Amino acid sequence: MIENMELEKFNKLYEGKAKELWETSELNYLISYYKDDITAGNGEKKDTMLRKGILNQNICTIIYEYLHEHKVPTHFIKSIGPREQVVKKLKIIPVEVIIRNYAAGSICRRYNLPKGHKFKTPLLELFYKDDSLNDPLVVKDLVLEMEWATAYELQEITRQAHIINQRMVEFWKQYGITLVDQKFEFGLDNDLNIMLGDEITPDTQRLWNKDGESLDKDVFREGDDLDEVHSVYQYIYDLISKETEMTDGC
Repeated sequence: MIENMELEKFNKLYEGKAKELWETSELNYLISYYKDDITAGNGEKKDTMLRKGILNQNICTIIYEYLHEHKVPTHFIKSIGPREQVVKKLKIIPVEVIIRNYAAGSICRRYNLPKGHKFKTPLLELFYKDDSLNDPLVVKDLVLEMEWATAYELQEITRQAHIINQRMVEFWKQYGITLVDQKFEFGLDNDLNIMLGDEITPDTQRLWNKDGESLDKDVFREGDDLDEVHSVYQYIYDLISKETEMTDGC
C-alpha cells in the first residue's frame, strides 16, 4: 500500500502561489509542499508569513481525513512532514468551482449584493483557471464549447462540489463557524476517477465567527498585519486539532 511506502522526491513539477508539486519514485503519486507565501488579488498582493505552510498543511490534512471518513474521494494520501503531503497525481480540470452559501467578495461587487446575503440554496459558479486572464467567470455552455471539461465531468464536479460543501458546512458548524464560500479544484487520476484536488484551508474558504469576523485569508486581503493573519490561521488550527498533534510541534 502506498500509505506505508517511502517515496523519493525528484524534480519539481509545478510551483504555484501557495504550493509546489514534486515528482516521486511512484509515477502516479506526487509530494505537495506548502509554502509560506501568501497572496491576494491573483498575486497582486503578496508577502511571506512565517509557518503559514505548516499551518495550512496540517489544517488541510485534518479536513481531508474528515472528508475521507465521509467517503468523499480526494487526491490526499497522507501527511509526511510539517509541510508535505503525498497526493495522487491528477490531470486537473481547468475549471474552478466556487460554492457560495452567503454573499461575500467578488459576487457582492458584480451584482451589488449586500455582504452576508444568504442564498436560498448554495450558489455554484464556474471560473476558467487561467491566471493570465484573472480566472474569468464562465457559463457551462462555454466550458463545453472550449472542451475544458466534458458534459459528464462537469456534471460530476458539480455533484461532488455540492456534497463537499454540505459536509464542510457541517464540519465548521460544530465549531460555531459559518462557512461563507469555498473554492474547489477537481482532476482525474490514472484510472479516470474524478476527485477533489488542491487544498482546503483558510486560503480557499471564507469562514466567519459568530460575530461575523473573518477567520481566513480575507484578513490579509483587507489588511497588512501579518501577525494578525498568523493568529487567525493558528486559531483555526488550534480549534480543529484538539486531539491532533501538529507535525513539528507548531
